Amino acid sequence: MTQIELRGVQKFFGAVQVIKDLNLKIADNEFIVLLGQSGCGKTTTLRAIAGLETIDEGDIFIDGKPVQHLKAADRDIAMVFQSFSLYPHMSVYENIAFPLRATRKSKTEIDSEVRSVAKTLQITDLLDKKPSALSGGDMQRVAIGRALVRRPKAMLMDEPIGALDAKLREEMRAEIKRLHIKQG
Repeated sequence: MTQIELRGVQKFFGAVQVIKDLNLKIADNEFIVLLGQSGCGKTTTLRAIAGLETIDEGDIFIDGKPVQHLKAADRDIAMVFQSFSLYPHMSVYENIAFPLRATRKSKTEIDSEVRSVAKTLQITDLLDKKPSALSGGDMQRVAIGRALVRRPKAMLMDEPIGALDAKLREEMRAEIKRLHIKQG
């Protein structure tokens, strides 16, 4: 059961306050969307939760424990960005397996987990391909797969479909909804 809570979170870049006394509670299995104009602090908020950005005031809790002083690696949060951030020299399989290699899991375990995630995302036929051979939607599925394979406590997505054309955006919206329901 993963809950995320922000209490009185504030963030400044110089004299500019980008997060203003934010209080937010996200329940286990809740799917939320942060909406707002450009520059209002949505990405900074996600980066703060993930541990990629420090906060100036307030507290961030994951499962009731304060995490604002923990490194990103110690929070067990995955983040998918608008830019897909795939390794171009690696196959789809290698891109998805990459975060598991540091866990010291056996090759058999890694293979099983990569194939399970690929099946869920309907990309098993792409496992041998390089990112340059993929469509935008397929690259996004691979980026999501790389985040999912870790089995993180929570997954944050920063405009995960913003770079896609209208048709692909619709398909990926449906895919993300389906994935949320399946992963619970």
